[in-house]
Amino acid sequence: MALRPIRQLMRVLMPKLDDFLRPRDIALRLPLAADPARLAADLDQMEPDWWHVHLGPYHDGNWESIALWAPGGDRSNQFSKGAPFAATEALRRCRYVSDVIDSVPGRKNRIRFLRLRAGGQIFSHSDPLHLIDHGIFRIHVPVRTNPDVNFTVHGKRIVMRPGEAWYIDVRFKHAVSNFGTIDRIHLVIDVVPNPALSSLIASAESSGKGLLAGYFLKHSMPRRLVRWLDIGN
Repeated sequence: MALRPIRQLMRVLMPKLDDFLRPRDIALRLPLAADPARLAADLDQMEPDWWHVHLGPYHDGNWESIALWAPGGDRSNQFSKGAPFAATEALRRCRYVSDVIDSVPGRKNRIRFLRLRAGGQIFSHSDPLHLIDHGIFRIHVPVRTNPDVNFTVHGKRIVMRPGEAWYIDVRFKHAVSNFGTIDRIHLVIDVVPNPALSSLIASAESSGKGLLAGYFLKHSMPRRLVRWLDIGN
C-alpha cells in the first residue's frame, strides 16, 4: 500500500512521448474581461509596505508581490503549499478583485498582485508548474501597465492590456523588461485544471505554439545532473 502514492506521483512527474512532441499554446487571450478602473481602485487599497521582493532569483530586485489568496491567509506568504489557503488581509480590502477571481472557474492555488517596477527586469526562466500542482494554469490580468513593457514567451512578445485575461504557459522560457516610467502590475491567478476552465481555454485566442521538449527533458533528469550541467531554470 505504501507504494501507491509513489506510483501516483511518478505518473504525474514522468513525461510521456506526447509531452515532448505535441505543440502547446505559449499564450492565450481568454474570453474574459475585467474593469480596469475597478481593478486599479482595489490596487490603490494596498499599503506600500505590503510589497515584498519576489523570492525567486530570476530578477534584478524590482519584482515584488502581495499575496491575496495564500496558505494560512498570510499576505506575505509567497509559497504554493502549506496551511489551507485563505483570503489575506489584502484581498479583504478589495471590493472587486474577488469577482474577477470568481469569473475564472476552478479551485485556486496562489493568487497575487505581482509588480515589476519601472526599469525592472525579470530574467529569462521557466516555472516548474508540475511541482506546484500538476497541470496548473496561470492566468494574468493586467491592472497597470505601459507600452514599454516587453513581455516575451518562447521568444515572442505578448502585449497584454489592462482588464484582459491571459493564460501564459510559463513552462516556456519567458522574460519581462519594464522600459517604461510606471510600474507594471498584474493580478496573477493560479488555477487547478477543471472541465469548465478547459472549455474556456478551448475558445481562447492563441498567440502561437511551441514545443516543451526541453522543459520535460530537464525535469526528467536528476536535479544533481541539472545543476552539474548548469542548465538553470
